[in-house]
Amino acid sequence: MLHIAINGFFWDKPTVGVGQYLHGLLNAITHVDAVRIELFVPVGTVPPDLPTGVTLHELRTPFDGKSANLAKLWFEQIAVPQAATRLGAQLLHVPYFAPPYLCSVPVVTTIPDLIPLTRPAYRGSALVRGYMALVKAASVRSHTLLAISHDVATRASHILHRPVHEIVVTHLAADPMYTPRADASAYVAQRGIMGPYIYYVGGYDERKNLITLVRAFAALPDHIRSHTWLVLAGTVPSHNRTLFPDIDGEIDRLGIRPQVKHVDVSRADNPYFYSGATLFVYPSLLEGFGLPPLEAMACGTPVVCSNQSSLPEVVGDAAILVDSTDVSAWRDALTQLLQDPTQRAALRAAGLHRAQRFDYAHTAQTTIEAYRSVIAQSGSRR
Repeated sequence: MLHIAINGFFWDKPTVGVGQYLHGLLNAITHVDAVRIELFVPVGTVPPDLPTGVTLHELRTPFDGKSANLAKLWFEQIAVPQAATRLGAQLLHVPYFAPPYLCSVPVVTTIPDLIPLTRPAYRGSALVRGYMALVKAASVRSHTLLAISHDVATRASHILHRPVHEIVVTHLAADPMYTPRADASAYVAQRGIMGPYIYYVGGYDERKNLITLVRAFAALPDHIRSHTWLVLAGTVPSHNRTLFPDIDGEIDRLGIRPQVKHVDVSRADNPYFYSGATLFVYPSLLEGFGLPPLEAMACGTPVVCSNQSSLPEVVGDAAILVDSTDVSAWRDALTQLLQDPTQRAALRAAGLHRAQRFDYAHTAQTTIEAYRSVIAQSGSRR
């Protein structure tokens, strides 16, 4: 039986990308092989139900209740590697870009993305840049790197100077909750959305490129736009305009406020909003993977998304791909799809089929194969 330690810092954050990945992986991994997992979380974590074969350990740091940043750093760099060694784990898996620089057992690191190292808006303060330099150096020292897309693997190869063929790609998958909902129209009508709508969920930071989306929506022919909502999940943060552009200011400047709705969408609500949408849009400039388009396809929603980074890898030929910053191309794609129910039906069928190609059973199997390879290699060195 494999004995694996896992950094579970994001275990109680199942709505963020790393949390979704961690939950999907652990829920599948014990079903494909005999694995004993030690999951390390910060003290005070309120964990969701644990899969069979997973033991939870709460780890304290000297900075608990004093400094969240220092507590996180100590947890990642000191507490987790020490606990993995103490419990005799065969390796430590860190499922996000923050492995320890020193560890007595082999380290496997999953790289969800490298955005703080590649886009200026995300580089942050001197302390953040110092932290990123540390985890970059630690990642270089990791025994094995996993990446959630081939695009990330290619970027990691250049930045971390590791041969791309040595980086193992383990794709993400949509949660099983994302399925078509027959009662979606009635459900979203309760939230004040009646009639056709274009849906977006996925954050408002700079790389999400919402400026292009709202400009394309404003450029739609009047007879289409006047009968169509643009529904944006969540609200735009008002701080740090470098990282969070003023989307609402642009909406007001374009005079489309009456057709735009901001809606607070819970995780449980999200499948209904996907399913009820006429189409889903995702103009992002850079993604590690891109779960929202995959979730939309799993709900049977036609997808229009950017042709950048990992997104073509995720959607394949089951979505309309558009140059990320070409407002005219976005306007034309939206106009065409909103007026063509036959094309929407074709994309719905293609998207449902495409989404089935991604599942965590395959991710878990690939991950276990990587574990076994690391354990075999580390054993041969002793």
